[in-house]
Amino acid sequence: MKIAKIIWHIIGISCAAMILPSFVSSITTAILSLQPQRMVIFFMYPMMTSRAAAEVSSARAFLNMGLGYLMYIIAFVYVILLTRQIINWYKKAKKYDAEHN
Repeated sequence: MKIAKIIWHIIGISCAAMILPSFVSSITTAILSLQPQRMVIFFMYPMMTSRAAAEVSSARAFLNMGLGYLMYIIAFVYVILLTRQIINWYKKAKKYDAEHN
């Protein structure tokens, strides 16, 4: 079980490290330039990158697009679960501090 947890953290951190910087930059660019349609580009990126793979074969394009969206899902789930875990740590620390003061 501990190995699965370590592997989950490795996969989650690597997906988040690859996805979240482009997410933040596309959101801030869309907000600062007052062009909300730029946010859509972030969510279409795996489809746009799969077109280059489609020149070789359509199966490779679907695999590329599927892996791209899978990375998006893993990154967002990992960030949400990690945020919940940090909030729980904060609540435990606050409760412990209240009991011992």
